[in-house]
Amino acid sequence: MPHGDDQHRQDEIEREPGYQGPPHLADLQWGPGKVVNTSRGERKLAKARPTAEFERIWDQTFRELGEFGFQNGYEGVLFWERPDLDHTALAELIDSLPDLIAKKEAEAARVEQEHLERQEREAAAERERHREFIEEARETARISLRDKRWSWAKAALIDEANKLIDDPALDYAGAKRLKALAGQASKNVVRSEQRIAVAHEPELARAANPVVVAAAKDAIASITWFDQDWASLQNDIGWSKATTCDGHVLDGLTVWTVEQASHALRLLRIHHGQVPDRLPLTLASGRQATLSLSPAA
Repeated sequence: MPHGDDQHRQDEIEREPGYQGPPHLADLQWGPGKVVNTSRGERKLAKARPTAEFERIWDQTFRELGEFGFQNGYEGVLFWERPDLDHTALAELIDSLPDLIAKKEAEAARVEQEHLERQEREAAAERERHREFIEEARETARISLRDKRWSWAKAALIDEANKLIDDPALDYAGAKRLKALAGQASKNVVRSEQRIAVAHEPELARAANPVVVAAAKDAIASITWFDQDWASLQNDIGWSKATTCDGHVLDGLTVWTVEQASHALRLLRIHHGQVPDRLPLTLASGRQATLSLSPAA
């Protein structure tokens, strides 16, 4: 507690002329003011408990009020009055607060409405993207199953795909799964195409003979025609699980390269028991011979 000269100087500071005190605003009950020295110079500090009305005003106009020395924090509402404060300008600001707040609230409502509308547009766009993706997945799987069912490898995968295709409530996750299944089947085809593009050396000599190749094409077509179960059954009819992709890919080619023909002959050695008896192979010399039906070594 100040004593003697210190108390006298404090009394002089508190009675320092030039300060008008805080304005009337939002039913704030101000305590007694006190002149203090701050890093920005001398100020007269007044404090008040915030009211609900002030909190509403402060939320919208804290920058404007802050320019006139208001603060609102854990100590309550503070008013740091400068000696040269323009009280007329402060009074004009306080008078304009209802209109200022109304404009800011209207602007905030407009921004919020735009935000909601943008969110709805984005959600609608995403729904449309999902719808298109779902339909694309369905169509991709349908075409794959229609044209290259043999590339799906397992009957269980085909059953799963058909259930997804027929599901009227197919969602985005289900469509991703469906597209992945069709994608895996497509990769199986690519792997076969890559495999038969590399020569099978033991059959290269015969693969260069066009008469042998023509007979091999007929044999490949015959086995493919009988492969109605796409190698899903072990019945010695059609292709096996290991050869069905290569066999169907070869059957779908109009013209074979020598490398592809060598793989056709490789497959026919594996499935020699299904080569039709009507397919004798004419040798380059013109002599008649039959395709060797002995199993591949």
